[in-house]
Amino acid sequence: MIVRRALNLTLGTMAGNLHILLLIGVVVLAIFFIGQRFRLFGQDISLAPTSLANVEAGLPRDVSIYTLLPKDGIRSIDNPKFVSAADAGDDMSDFEFVIGVDIDGDVRAYPITMLSRHEIVNDTVGGTPIAVTYCPLCFTAIVYDRTVEGELLEFGVSGKLVMNDLVMYDRQSDSLWQQILGEGLTGRYKGTRLTPVAATQTTWGQWRDANPTTLVLDKKGGYGGDSYDSYYDSGSSGVLGGFESNGLLPAKAFVLGLVIDDEPKAYPFQELATAPLVHDTIGGRGIVIVYDERSGTAVVFDRRLDGDLLTFEFERFADGDLLMRDTDTGSLWSGLSGEAIEGPLSGTALRQVPAFYSFWFAWSDFYVNTDVYEAAGDGPL
Repeated sequence: MIVRRALNLTLGTMAGNLHILLLIGVVVLAIFFIGQRFRLFGQDISLAPTSLANVEAGLPRDVSIYTLLPKDGIRSIDNPKFVSAADAGDDMSDFEFVIGVDIDGDVRAYPITMLSRHEIVNDTVGGTPIAVTYCPLCFTAIVYDRTVEGELLEFGVSGKLVMNDLVMYDRQSDSLWQQILGEGLTGRYKGTRLTPVAATQTTWGQWRDANPTTLVLDKKGGYGGDSYDSYYDSGSSGVLGGFESNGLLPAKAFVLGLVIDDEPKAYPFQELATAPLVHDTIGGRGIVIVYDERSGTAVVFDRRLDGDLLTFEFERFADGDLLMRDTDTGSLWSGLSGEAIEGPLSGTALRQVPAFYSFWFAWSDFYVNTDVYEAAGDGPL
C-alpha cells in the first residue's frame, strides 16, 4: 500500500509538471536545431587534396560536420533478409522505388521505404560485399563495394551530416566517409575512395517484371510508406540550410549524377524527358543514357563494345521496356537492361556505368565544378 501511494504520488507529480517537462524538451530541441541550422555546433575539417568536392584541384576545401544523432542512432541493416518477388505480395507496391542490383546473376531489390529508415544495408551480392546507401535528405541512393585496400568493411550511420548529406563510418577503423562522394573524411581512410557499383533506381513493378527471379528486402514488420514523402514534396532543402541557388536549377530539381575519370556531370530529369536516349562523352568515354519517363528510370551504359563505339536510335516502348537499335549493325537492344535481343550482336550486353539520382542542391554543393547537360546541345539521336 505504501509503495502504491508513493508511486501514485510520483506519477501525480510528474503529470502535474508534464507541461514544464515538455516545454523544456521543446526548448532544448529548438536550441539544438537552430544551432545546427545556423552552423553553431559544427566541427570544421579539411577535405583531402584529391577530393572531388574541392573548388580548386589540389587545394583542400574546408567543410563543417554537424552531429544530429548519436552513432548508430539510425541502425543499418547488417543481416538483411530477403523474400522472392512472389512472396513479397501486397507488402510491395508496383509504384514504389527500389534500388536494383544484379551481380553475376544474383539479383536483388532494396525498397526506398526501408532505406529511408535505415540508410545503409550491408550485404553480399554475387560474391561481392556491397553497401547500399541512401540519404533521404539528398535523395541519393548509391551502392559501393565494401572491400577497401584488401580489407572488408562494414558501414554504419554516424549521425553526422556534411552539407545535408549522410556521413557514414566503418566499424573496422572508425573512419568517417561522405556518402555522395564515396570518400574518406577522417581517420585511416581519409582521401580513400570507395568503388561504386552499378545499380538501377526504378519502380518495383518495372524491376520485378524485368527480373522475375529477383529477391527483395523483406518489408514485413511494420514498414509502410516513405516517412520522408512530405519532405520530398516540400520546398526545404535539407536541414542545415546554406544552399545558394545560382538560378540554373531549382534546389530540389532531380538530376542524374555521373562521374567518370573525375569529371562530374549532372543530367536534369527535365532535360532527359525531352528524349529517351542521350549520347555523350565524359572523361573520353562514350556513353548512352536511357530514360524511361513512365517509371522514372534512368540507366547509363558504356557505348563501346569489343572496341567499337556504337550509336543508338530509339525504336519503341514495349512491355515495360524501351527498345533501341544500333546504327552500326542494326541489332535491337533492351534499353533498360543493355542487352542485345535481336540481330548480329544478340546475346551481348553493354556495360552499365554507375550513376545515381540526386536533388540539385546536394549535387551542386559537393560537385561545385560540375557540368550540366542541356538537351539543346545534344546531337541528333
